Amino acid sequence: MTSAPSTSAFTYDELDTILRGAGGHDGAIGMSAIDGLIAALVAAPTFVHPDEWVPLIFGGRRPRMAEGSPEERAVRTVFNRHNEVSTTLAEQPHAYRPIFMIDRDGSVVARDWAVGFMLGLGLRPQEWAGSILLTEHRGLLTPILVYHDPGKALLPKMPPEETRRRRLTAYHQIPQAVAAIRAICNPHRAAEARPQPNTRQRSSRTRR
Repeated sequence: MTSAPSTSAFTYDELDTILRGAGGHDGAIGMSAIDGLIAALVAAPTFVHPDEWVPLIFGGRRPRMAEGSPEERAVRTVFNRHNEVSTTLAEQPHAYRPIFMIDRDGSVVARDWAVGFMLGLGLRPQEWAGSILLTEHRGLLTPILVYHDPGKALLPKMPPEETRRRRLTAYHQIPQAVAAIRAICNPHRAAEARPQPNTRQRSSRTRR
């Protein structure tokens, strides 16, 4: 990342090119995977601090944040998308649209997005287990898990041909699935954010 200082964020396409290269290297995390990660963070039953997840995008480190630097612009781009997804799911969940990749033949590629989502889920597996994975709501993850080979172990037993068939259209169901997951998890998150009573002060007053 070397360019003249700027005060603006990158476009999502620009950030994808910077991170994956002009050739779109499959091994690098791009904007679609970042978007999946963000969706999991916004929908999650618990808050995850950016200091924990931002380094996952930038090779295990948090970029230097000199004002106007390419690194600062990249992080700003990521936060812009995080705020956009958070606002949309809170205020207009029906309008949420993931950022999927498009293959050379024009077909939708949801794999990278699903990998990013599962990366976010893996940051708080116990909380996800208690609210989604080990509950009757686990089926909501089906349109995501069909694109994630390790995650398929979490699906009900599904023949390989059924998985391949679902992959053709399951991405259409992902927006509604993310909105539904957020609606289920949000009460857990809200309870976590509420101030807890100071029981120590209360008991000391009682002793007096």
